Amino acid sequence: MIMRTRGVASLLVVLLLATPLAPIAGAQQPSQPATPDLFQETLRAEQETERTRRAYDAGAVAVNVFLVPGRAITCALGGIAGFVVLAATLGTAYRTASEAVHEGCGGKWMVTGDDLRPDPHSRGLMESY
Repeated sequence: MIMRTRGVASLLVVLLLATPLAPIAGAQQPSQPATPDLFQETLRAEQETERTRRAYDAGAVAVNVFLVPGRAITCALGGIAGFVVLAATLGTAYRTASEAVHEGCGGKWMVTGDDLRPDPHSRGLMESY
């Protein structure tokens, strides 16, 4: 017990003696390099993101000009094919007719800018092959 008390007392004495030296030791540290203005960097990144977002949205409009009429034609042809299959088989091939309609009319009809934007996590996947 006396040994522990002496150890704790010695530690306290060392800490009390070293405390006045802390400002001197801090003054000896090399100065930090100038940090970039984080606000300006964030503002530039947001402006760049807004520009690329607008570009992808414009690309989505261009894709939709061709995609929506193409989907409508494919859906109509699938519906016609499904009806012909139903009529030819007298209603016994309803699954095949249904698949023809779903194939033509299913899926996404409108593309957004987010659909065209690449996934940042998948960039390295194609480069590794």
